[in-house]
Amino acid sequence: MMRSHFYLNSKLVLCLYLSLMATGCSSTKYSWQEWMDADDSQQMVHEAKPGPWTEPHVKPLVLAEGYAIGDAARVGRGFDLAMRNPNFPDTYIDRVYVDLTDPNHEIWIQWTGPQAELGPRGPWSSNPGRGKPDCDCNDFDASNTVDSWCTPKGLFPVAGFADRLEGVRWCHYVTWIQYAPRYVGLHSHSFIPTWADSHGCVRLPYDVAKLIHNNSLVGTTMVSIDGTWTRREPRVWE
Repeated sequence: MMRSHFYLNSKLVLCLYLSLMATGCSSTKYSWQEWMDADDSQQMVHEAKPGPWTEPHVKPLVLAEGYAIGDAARVGRGFDLAMRNPNFPDTYIDRVYVDLTDPNHEIWIQWTGPQAELGPRGPWSSNPGRGKPDCDCNDFDASNTVDSWCTPKGLFPVAGFADRLEGVRWCHYVTWIQYAPRYVGLHSHSFIPTWADSHGCVRLPYDVAKLIHNNSLVGTTMVSIDGTWTRREPRVWE
């Protein structure tokens, strides 16, 4: 009986831990007003860490279908723009900084416009690409190889948006940083571990993915990706 009780308690603790680790935050926000009302709405724990990139690394820029330079996200049934700031598009996200360094793979936002000071900045946890076994994602060229499962390093203009990843219905609010042929984006995900685990996209907590998706502009908002990528060490069971 005691073993059964211990087993149940262990499962509850594990579920709670995985839940917190997956969301990357203690509560999920669904609107701009919820960011403004939250105690962490004006996060300024760290300043953004600009990458070394000065020129975009996508030439030519392939835009997502139906989008042109300067466009904002258009969402379909079941998705909304409630996270969009009231001064948009005069106030919008200028840059998103992604740091590939373990364990948090932190992400920051830089706003521009008359109400830029109101915009949540981060940092938040994210999750980058795991890389195929024969690929070193810390190498710039390797990370930008198609089918490498790496999150590409460099500076990328937003190439468009999608409500969700095709065939992966739990990945919502996609902001494309590369469209064809790689299809790499920032999107929500329910599992954001401290080790690189995705197939190249950057996984984000739901509200952070929606915030970026709702407040970015095609070809204008830039995503800077840098940092020290680390392959997950094989698990040793004792």
